[in-house]
Amino acid sequence: MNTATQQTRLIPSSYYYDPQEGVYITIRTIDPVIAKELLSGQTKNRKISKATVAKYKEFMKLGQWVLNGEPLIFGGSKLIDGQHRLTACVESGNPFRAVWVELDEEGVFKTLNQGKRRNGADVLSVFGHASSANVFSSICILARIDKLGELGYQGFGHSSRLPIANHEVEEYALKYPHLDVSIRKCDTWYRQFRLKKGPLAALHYMLRRSEAHRVPMGEESDDLRSDAFMESLCFGMNLSKGNPILPLRNSLLRQMGDNMKISPHFIIRGGVLAYNNWVTGKESNVLRVGKLPQIPKVVRIHA
Repeated sequence: MNTATQQTRLIPSSYYYDPQEGVYITIRTIDPVIAKELLSGQTKNRKISKATVAKYKEFMKLGQWVLNGEPLIFGGSKLIDGQHRLTACVESGNPFRAVWVELDEEGVFKTLNQGKRRNGADVLSVFGHASSANVFSSICILARIDKLGELGYQGFGHSSRLPIANHEVEEYALKYPHLDVSIRKCDTWYRQFRLKKGPLAALHYMLRRSEAHRVPMGEESDDLRSDAFMESLCFGMNLSKGNPILPLRNSLLRQMGDNMKISPHFIIRGGVLAYNNWVTGKESNVLRVGKLPQIPKVVRIHA
């Protein structure tokens, strides 16, 4: 703790008030009745995000909402920051504690949230993960597949990823040990085959996980089928007619040549379909990814 922070804690106080600056700060417990009253008396609020309210509501119901320093802010007696938390409080029926800030001027609203909000990649970076943006992207994709078994067709937002709150990020990262190995390998493959690293690493991790009984995760071997598949796909190695990797590679190259945005659904569903055919020795000259959101199970290789 730095000296300035230590000094502010020398004199305990339940509030801070400076009439010259027009600032009053305290900590309060907000119950659903108070939250409803605060919301009913406000005007000029931003449009409510139902997704944000649903996320906050779930945290409150599960008892996961904590006093984190993010304040409810009032300017000129009007609520200018906090309507999503208050709405979630009303809908969940659960109280929450928050820093309460009253300012004399309502016009301060336009100066709020001008900085960059911390996201999951930022959290992973704090915990020491390299390439944190790609790691977070892969985790969100893998978590959605593991939980729901599907990715949205042509989806690039929440339909292709599981929304993971910042306080859950490290817990999810622990569910995918050695994902950093897939990320590192994708850095090499990406130089030759410029697919998005997040979905590409997620695909490799799924394939690699399917042969963990042969070679434990985190260990290397020249006999890893997952690596051989990805190298053939990205480098075009050892591809001949009938090899199921070839139609997948050609389809991806056509889409990249047409400057199309390739969805995680196509990369991963197409990748798993091609891998399952390839690893079982089934020849194919056509790839039909289709619009089904379901992601097939990866064939488990016998030891």
